[in-house]
Amino acid sequence: MEDLIAKMVDKVGIDKATAEKVLAFLKDHADDVGKYIADSGVAAKLPGGLGKLL
Repeated sequence: MEDLIAKMVDKVGIDKATAEKVLAFLKDHADDVGKYIADSGVAAKLPGGLGKLL
């Protein structure tokens, strides 16, 4: 988990505390994340057909 938090801090530019909150939110809503992504239209833009996996 620390690696993911570090990547969010580095790539997204958020502070560590915010990254930890994001991760906690995703863990609490893991069942809904796929639906959110599919409904947002982001899945269709993922490379290599990855959107079909959601």
